[in-house]
This record gives sequence, structure tokens and C-alpha cells, in this order.
Amino acid sequence: MNDPDDFDDDFDPDDLLPARAMRSVAIGLVRAFLAGSSDPASLRERGRRALGESPRWLPSLVLHLHLELGSQFTTRQHDALLDAVLAYRQFRNAFLPGSTRPRILCHFTFHPPMDEPPAVLAGVAVPTLPTSGDLADWLGLLPNELAWFCGNWREQPSQPKLGHYRYRWLNKANGGRRLIEAPKETLRSIQRRILHGILDKLPAHTAATGCVRGLSVVDNARRHADSPLLLKMDLRDFFASIPAGRVFALFRTLGYPPASAHCLTQLCTHATPMRVLRELPQDGHGSWEWRRQQQEWARRFNTRHLPQGAPTSPALANLCAYRLDLRLAGLARECRATYSRYVDDLAFSLPRHDSARAHRIQLLAEEIILQEGFAPNRRKTRLCPAGQTQTLTGLVVNRHPNLPRAEYDRLKAILTNCRRHGPTGQNHDQHPDFRAHLQGRLAWLRQVNPPKGEKLLVLFGEIDWG
Repeated sequence: MNDPDDFDDDFDPDDLLPARAMRSVAIGLVRAFLAGSSDPASLRERGRRALGESPRWLPSLVLHLHLELGSQFTTRQHDALLDAVLAYRQFRNAFLPGSTRPRILCHFTFHPPMDEPPAVLAGVAVPTLPTSGDLADWLGLLPNELAWFCGNWREQPSQPKLGHYRYRWLNKANGGRRLIEAPKETLRSIQRRILHGILDKLPAHTAATGCVRGLSVVDNARRHADSPLLLKMDLRDFFASIPAGRVFALFRTLGYPPASAHCLTQLCTHATPMRVLRELPQDGHGSWEWRRQQQEWARRFNTRHLPQGAPTSPALANLCAYRLDLRLAGLARECRATYSRYVDDLAFSLPRHDSARAHRIQLLAEEIILQEGFAPNRRKTRLCPAGQTQTLTGLVVNRHPNLPRAEYDRLKAILTNCRRHGPTGQNHDQHPDFRAHLQGRLAWLRQVNPPKGEKLLVLFGEIDWG
């Protein structure tokens, strides 16, 4: 019969030293216990093999585990077994000063199971990848190749050619520059495998319309067409605002054990080297607030984040912003408005011209955005009544989705001149395939406004391409 004092439900591992060695031995024992049958005799034998000896406390520990946690152990009981071993007094006493501390001499392999996903994802069949080895096989990589693409080094590679990304600065239409972090071809193919094999199977919130299969800017614009009042908001540095920790939590939610979730996170996130960030021109006479914002911007990019340019980033951003969409959609519902998000562009349309309600939505939305770990770009916040041109993601939405009049007139003029004077002299931007370029613009117009698109298609058919 065991002494009741042998077990302590209030045990705190930090109260005893050395905690790290004790935990390492406990993990080795638990893995030995999970490596076969759970009858006491088999548990004692595997415990003896793991320790290289049979200490006096091993039989009573085995009986206690057998009585407390059932007659058949499963891999899902790993943490419960570990806690029980660490709480066993005689095991802890073996690590006190003057005692001969046990050591693990024989290591048993352990494969953590996939956890159960939340009920809302019960019908989603994601690949079963309980270990990093399984992930490497699924990606068609060797284990050392997986480690290389995961970036398992403490510092950034000193030579740019050793990195997995290429960098490009683009000028924004409203000023400033945007950093595109494009993965090289091999990593891009790995990310596409993750995108199509895992992420595409997960539903985004219904308010998300950007980078969602089957939806486009036209679908986003239709939700807010013919609105008496349109409130537009923007998220600053949307992809860089989603850190690796949030991506790791997403993969853990899908049921992946820590090792697999860590590898998937490393493959889909990136830390921008400081040598790249220093290429952004700096204003030596900027205000203190401007310099603070630049430091915050550099900090976000220099830590692991979703890179803008990776195939997996849009889908991961939509999934990581699910709670943001959920709360903003609830806010819109309470205020009798319609909400949607196209990547980093937020839109609220109101059923009547009520500026007070629109300002209330703006204030509450900004609070929710900050609470969810994002930052509103207040310079891009716009309140657009029906009496002025309402544009959303490049489309006019006053009555129905439509191209801006200037863009339509420009395309019509190009097609008319091509018909009259031939297409050769109209290719001012030197497109390598001018005919395919015009066909693409016409297809876009027909998607946005089919009647106008059909009219210009007639003009296109009258052009002599010979």
C-alpha cells in the first residue's frame, strides 16, 4: 500500500531543483510507458530499460499511474502522464542533493497524435502530419531539406543568395513604398503545396471577399452598391501585422502537434533582413512621431510575419483575421449596416444617410481593430455619401459596380483608334502582346459591366489585326 504522502496534488515543479533534469527524466519515462502494453509488468520492464536499472520507487509509480489513468494508456495522455510522474514524491526525492539522480539511458520514440480540431471544422479533412518527418514526406523533401527551408538558423544568412526570398520595392499610388517579399521557386512550390493541401480547405469568414476562391472585387463591390452612405477604412501593414505566433496558433488549432505546427509556420513566415529595410529612403528631418512609426514598421518586418508575395499569405491572413471579421460583422449587424473586407480594405455601407451612426461605427471599428492586433490607417478613412463618386477597390458603386468613367473612355478611345488607324500605332506602353492585353481589359469590363463590355467587344471585332 502506498503512503498517501507519496502523492501531492499541489506539487509545483519549480519548487524543486534541478527541475530541468527532473523533467527530462520524466519525459523519457513517459515515452517508455507509451511504447507498448499498459499492464504493470510491461510498464516496469520498459521503465527499467529506460533507466538502466530498477529504482525502488518505480513499481509503486507504475501502480499509481495504472490506477489513476486507466488500464490502457494512449498517446493523448502524454501530458497527464508527465504531470503524474512529476507529482510523485519518491520520484522527486531522487533528485534531492545527496541522492543518486536517475538518468535516461535508453530512449523510446514517441509520435504525438493529431489533436481534434474545433467542432466548426469537424468536417474539414486536413492531411495528418503528426511529426516533422511526416511533413517532409508530404512535401517531398528530405528532413535536412525541410530544416533548410524552415530557416533553422539563429541569424539571417550573410549572403543574399543563401536566402529563400527576393525583395522588391514598389511605389504606392498615394506616396510611400511597398515591400514585396517573393519566395524563390522551390520555396514557392512548397508554399503552394501547403496552400492547396491545407489552407484552401478552410473556410474564411463570409465577410472576407479578397483572395477567396470564387469571389472578386466585383462581388465585394456588389455588397455596397447603391448605398446612401459608404464608410471606407484601411488596415496599415496588414500582412506584416500578423506575426508567426498567430500563424502557429492557427496550425495548432487545426490539430497539428507543436513540431509540425512549428515547421509549417516557419515555411509560411519570414523575417526581413535589416539590410533590406535600410534600402527604404529615410527623412532625416522627420517628426518624432514619424520616426516612431518607422521604428515600429521596421520592428514588424524584422520579426517573423506573413510576407506579402508568398502564395500562402492571403489565405493565412484571411484565416488569422477571422475573429476580426466576426466582430466587425457583428458591429455592422448591430448598427444595421453591411460589412465586408477585401484584404486590407474595410467597407461599411449604411441603409440611409446617417453621419452620426457612421462615425459611431468608425470609432467602435477602430477599437476592435486595435484589440485584434491590427492598426487602422486613419489617413485612408473616407465617408462617401451618394451625392459624390463612391469608389471601392477601384470600382464605382454609386448605382451598380462599374469602371470609372475615365478608364472606360480611355479603353473606348484606344479601340476606336485601332479600328480606324490600325493597332500598331496605339500600343503606346509597348505591350509585347497588345491584342491579348486589350482582350484582358475587355474581359474585365464585361465582368464588371456586361452591357458596356459587349458594346466595346463589337469595336474589338472590327479591328484589322492583319
